[in-house]
Amino acid sequence: MSEELNASAVADYLYQHPDFFQDYPQLLDQLQVIHRQKGVLSLVEAKLQRQRDQLQRQQQELDTIHKMAEHNERMFFSLLPLQTRFSQAKRLPDGLTILQDWTTALGLQKGTLLLFRDSWVESEEIAAHNWLDRTAFEIIRLERFGLQRHYLGTLTHREKTLLLLPEDFPIGSVALCLLGKRKSRHPYTAVLLFAAKDERHFHRHQETTFLQQLAEMVEQHLDHWLIEKI
Repeated sequence: MSEELNASAVADYLYQHPDFFQDYPQLLDQLQVIHRQKGVLSLVEAKLQRQRDQLQRQQQELDTIHKMAEHNERMFFSLLPLQTRFSQAKRLPDGLTILQDWTTALGLQKGTLLLFRDSWVESEEIAAHNWLDRTAFEIIRLERFGLQRHYLGTLTHREKTLLLLPEDFPIGSVALCLLGKRKSRHPYTAVLLFAAKDERHFHRHQETTFLQQLAEMVEQHLDHWLIEKI
């Protein structure tokens, strides 16, 4: 019988007989477990250490959940004054200024809207860098978004150049969200963009509920600021 099979058989036996050491208590002092930090431990010490480690991990998980809840609460309440200011904006440039001010207050580098030329009537008051060619963006959408309406993470230099101005660089990571309503002739009519200097700030494992709420808010105001092509 192989050593691996013997070890497995012993483990199975102990699983089936959890009271084994009640009949052989002297073994508790003889058995040893190697701990990474504390070296050799007795079986009793190892069990206590394992319980302490589990409690520590559980506490860390609770702390993380608590911090996330506090962060989400702060972000949610930050939407209330943003909604009020958006409602007071009469033109898209005013809305973009409000969005950038709000973004800066959150410690982010950039917050803006990119509009597809084939979806909106162009206006001289809207800067050229806020317009986007759908064909050029489609390469990014297929590569980054897949079937989703948002992307969080890093971009290549070429992708950054398409979406951002030279003075916006360096850019570490971005959050992109496609905007558009079902009644529109295109599935998406604009891109909501946020940029951070830190490459780790936005990543694909992040919760996107807040971003979706923000996108819905912006969508509600686009029709007041712009004229959609039919």
